[in-house]
Amino acid sequence: MNDYKTLAQVANVGRTPQLCQDAMIEMLEEMFRGQLYNGQEGQKPLKIFKQDLPVPEDTDADVDTDMALAPYLVVRMTSGEIKDENSPQTVEFSIVICTYDCGKAREGYQDVANIKEDIMQRVCQQPYFGGAFTILKPIAWALQMEDSYPYYYGACALICTAPALTQDSALKELI
Repeated sequence: MNDYKTLAQVANVGRTPQLCQDAMIEMLEEMFRGQLYNGQEGQKPLKIFKQDLPVPEDTDADVDTDMALAPYLVVRMTSGEIKDENSPQTVEFSIVICTYDCGKAREGYQDVANIKEDIMQRVCQQPYFGGAFTILKPIAWALQMEDSYPYYYGACALICTAPALTQDSALKELI
């Protein structure tokens, strides 16, 4: 994957919400590099997906094999806003967490809680990332309430600032 700075230079554009999402994924990849979590057929690294899960290309027989996706994060850009011409753009993200544990003690929620806590501690201690983005408070999280054994889910909701494009000063003078 190209990093967000390279993408911005190639596209000849400013720092947009899309680049904020790319930078957030890079931050998460760095955070979780080398860490393993319960998955089908043993310990696996955390996969991180942008916006949605990939379209399944396997059969139903593969659901409980190592080919399945869990454990994973999905970094979803959900909405945004520019309040006025002097404000940065705010971009809302939902980070969906999914883990897998087929143990009878139903302890898969612990991996979800630990991943969630790692994210929360990182964004509270270092709210700046990607050279141009800031995570604002409030920061919210939730764990699933319904049963989906052997899959366990949680989510973190983050609001980030991204530089907003400003009106062209020559155009502004004409108005």
